[in-house]
Amino acid sequence: MPDETYVEQREFTLRIEVRCAFPADYDGEADGYAWWSDVEPATAEIVRAAVAILARQQPGARIRPANRGRPATEEVTLLVEREPNE
Repeated sequence: MPDETYVEQREFTLRIEVRCAFPADYDGEADGYAWWSDVEPATAEIVRAAVAILARQQPGARIRPANRGRPATEEVTLLVEREPNE
């Protein structure tokens, strides 16, 4: 039997760009963006934790990870589910 639940959805995009400036004599990406390997894990975890805190402040909200097919090193998708206001 098909699920008869009606679901409305909206998206809110928060795009974070992380930059690192180097001196003029820097060789460029030859090091494989070594600076990013130090930053990326902490950045993703901080974003996840901040969204979880915000979601917990909303009555009836639940948060869970969602995957849209992109690597976790490039995108973090979190689904915040709410119960309708009565």
